[in-house]
Amino acid sequence: MIEAHLLEQIPLFSGMTPDDLEQVAKLTDEVTCDKGNFLFREGDKANHLYVLMSGLVQLTARGPEGQQTVIEILYPGDSFILAAVITHKRFLMSAEVVKTARVLKIPGPELIELIRHSGDFGVTMMATLSTQFRTMVRQVKNQRLRTTAQRVAAFLLDLAYDQGRGENRITLPHSKKLLAALLGMSQEGLSRTFLALKEQGVEIDHNQVHIESIIKLRRFCGFSNKLDTTDRINLKD
Repeated sequence: MIEAHLLEQIPLFSGMTPDDLEQVAKLTDEVTCDKGNFLFREGDKANHLYVLMSGLVQLTARGPEGQQTVIEILYPGDSFILAAVITHKRFLMSAEVVKTARVLKIPGPELIELIRHSGDFGVTMMATLSTQFRTMVRQVKNQRLRTTAQRVAAFLLDLAYDQGRGENRITLPHSKKLLAALLGMSQEGLSRTFLALKEQGVEIDHNQVHIESIIKLRRFCGFSNKLDTTDRINLKD
């Protein structure tokens, strides 16, 4: 059991009544996991909804020959994986801790009962599912419609929008190894792509990025602020 005020910080529970928050708090456990640990693995039954309170978690999947790819990076405030929990399915991805994480675990059956009996909470759950679905659609569009260099450029522009609403200077949030995995390439491939983007006015110095012209880079990769920026859900201050 946790304190109900912890749940109030999480967008997923923002529309719940105090009584419902207390009920969820009674069901919820908090765990701390070190880097390299798995919260669950691909193929496990989805018995709990997980909410990341601090740290970083990566969702990964393995191919038929054992090769691993990073599907998504999760940040504080993110919940995962709701669709599997409410449909009683198995997880299609593994959740690996990248940076020591505090995580809330909420039992799936009890969560479904709350959805049935709390209209506002059900609407919030639908919004969360919609956000996660839109993220996956963006990933498919990037893979199908953009070259490697254009995908990296679009990623940088999304960061620029998030960190400074279109400012020219941004900070890479992860190591280049993790970024490469997230973007579906090797570290060497990412380095080559950064070099190629110099022609588009992109300069990389360690984890600092300078974009000479936001407009030029948008044209290069067909980036739209309305369609390509991530629908982020963050913890309240």
